[in-house]
Amino acid sequence: MTSNSLALKCFVEKQTEPKGRKMKHASELTIILNQNFVWSKPRIDCFVNILLAIILSKTVNLAQLPCFIASKAKQSSRYRRLQRFFEGFTIEVAVVSKLVYRLFGFDKVYLTMDRTNWKWGKCHINILMLGIVYKGIAIPILWTLLGKAGNSETAERIDIIARFINLFGEGKILGLLADREFVGAKWFKWLNQRNIPFLYSD
Repeated sequence: MTSNSLALKCFVEKQTEPKGRKMKHASELTIILNQNFVWSKPRIDCFVNILLAIILSKTVNLAQLPCFIASKAKQSSRYRRLQRFFEGFTIEVAVVSKLVYRLFGFDKVYLTMDRTNWKWGKCHINILMLGIVYKGIAIPILWTLLGKAGNSETAERIDIIARFINLFGEGKILGLLADREFVGAKWFKWLNQRNIPFLYSD
């Protein structure tokens, strides 16, 4: 995308959301995040802008998000601010998981397990993902970078389920949905010992 077309896209998108509504969404998000994260006000404000920009742009491409952030600063300055937000800063997965669980009002849930793998140069990015079934989709709740190519192992699957149990309790799991990649005698034995029903798809 050229700089001119990107600027036009920014202008068009800014017209689609009334200013008052954006302010209301930002205020609501700020309150929610302040209740769950012990961060400084500038960091909370930046994170709110990132979340709203992702929703409006329907992308997680960091280079495109500055278009959807209201600011008098140049687009390059807004982009640099987003980069600084993530530099040397770690967001605790457990805190985010609890926030998502509360926001959706989850209680007892069906879990999904899936894996995605792609290459970035010579590096394999292989993610084992645990989600919660919600209105026909899966909401990611926990994940593990496997650090290798290929299928997950039983120990890795057990670990991610155990992390969920530690956060929310074993009694919250109604069942686990996955495909035929996630099979194995030891794996099924572990699930049965914890009374976790397992449903798989072809």
